[in-house]
Amino acid sequence: MQESNAGDDVIKLTGLNKEEVAEISKQIADAFYDYEYNEADLGLVKYIRSREDMFTYMNAITQAAYKSGLLFTTSDRREGYLMLSGEGAGAVRFFDGIKMIIAEKKALGGLSNMKEFIKACFAEGNTIETRMRKAKRKFIRIEMLVVRPEFQRQGHMKKMLEDVYKIADKKGIPVILDTDDKDKAARYEHLGMKLDRVRNCGEKFHMYDLIRE
Repeated sequence: MQESNAGDDVIKLTGLNKEEVAEISKQIADAFYDYEYNEADLGLVKYIRSREDMFTYMNAITQAAYKSGLLFTTSDRREGYLMLSGEGAGAVRFFDGIKMIIAEKKALGGLSNMKEFIKACFAEGNTIETRMRKAKRKFIRIEMLVVRPEFQRQGHMKKMLEDVYKIADKKGIPVILDTDDKDKAARYEHLGMKLDRVRNCGEKFHMYDLIRE
């Protein structure tokens, strides 16, 4: 196991085997599955209803992120995890992306459910990433930011965001993300992001687009 500095304070995870990445995926999946959503939102668990399926879904994303060099952590204690994409960060490699899609389909309960999920996520127009690309604007996208439950409310979310802001500021580009919960969006706003748009994606399912210019 190795960890390498990614240029600022975030640490890129390297030198891990598949089982070690799976353990990280379990920590991420548990954090998502056990999260207490705002009463207005069901979030991801509306479509992924068991802990096992949440692990399948998050393991697909985490394995693809790790293999593509997009997975970061906070310190050797790994209080939290961060997946970045966009300018200077990169993107999920093609074949890793295919494996990710296959696993996500399984977690969502088949192709028809996956289509329903994707349709919901893209309801009410384009995502903030799509709109940025259409405007031909460069950006860094936070694909995933998770603080492990035992380390929450200790400033780790703030620290990870500030590290991403420093990278973006050096490049002179914005940071974008979307999230599935009103309270999560409010925390991002408190930590320097601006709510760009709320997409109503169905009953108790909203996507909150945020940007930090």
